[in-house]
Amino acid sequence: MTRPSQPPGSPAARFPQNAHLQGLLQAACRLEVNLEASDVAGQWLYRPDERTLYVWEPDLENESLSFLVVILAHELGHVLDFDEKPHYREVIRTLHWSQVPEEIERSAFIRGFRILEALGIPVSLEAYLQMIEEPVAAQVGAALRAGEGVAFPDGFLEPSARQARLQRSCG
Repeated sequence: MTRPSQPPGSPAARFPQNAHLQGLLQAACRLEVNLEASDVAGQWLYRPDERTLYVWEPDLENESLSFLVVILAHELGHVLDFDEKPHYREVIRTLHWSQVPEEIERSAFIRGFRILEALGIPVSLEAYLQMIEEPVAAQVGAALRAGEGVAFPDGFLEPSARQARLQRSCG
């Protein structure tokens, strides 16, 4: 799989070469999400008003591939949740990033795991849950075991004219 087309200094271009990460970056590109460097120490943040995912760049060199896969899937979960649940935008509009309600985080973690499954990225539920703090990890685990959550909108993984065009532009 080729790397999504990004300027050389962009966070997407700095991700480690790994097929699973590239699959997630491909999904981000197809979702038309911009990746930028985060200026909040240690934080990856999604800004739905800017359609931008802010990446804490030191993680790209200092964290494990498993961590990067999980956090990127989680952030893509936010992207899709904010697209499908517009009321989430209203909920967070006046909040500091550290005040985002647990429900929004939980939903993105559930969706993130479903994204990993849909893309065939081999992360066990147990390994995934170990990267989530309690009590959210237990709630996410229970929801996933109960069959909750979807990855992408219907047809996202199937070819269409728009997706074919995006696929070409995403590499």
